Amino acid sequence: MPAVEAWLLGGPADGRITHIEVDDDGSLPQAIVLPQSGAYLGAREHPSQPVQHRYLRCAGEVDPPTFRYDGPVPQDQ
Repeated sequence: MPAVEAWLLGGPADGRITHIEVDDDGSLPQAIVLPQSGAYLGAREHPSQPVQHRYLRCAGEVDPPTFRYDGPVPQDQ
């Protein structure tokens, strides 16, 4: 699947450029969800469920395309 570079603002991925897949006609999604990543260091035997973070595409034609942090995705979604 083709992808383009996009800039992420705010949240855990602030300031990073990442590849975002485009659909068949080359359009970017209006929102992306990124899982929290990293190593688990804790007293419990198992880590908690990973947190997913939502980024929404900024309006207008920006180069590179920009997504702004919208907050964590509620666990029930």
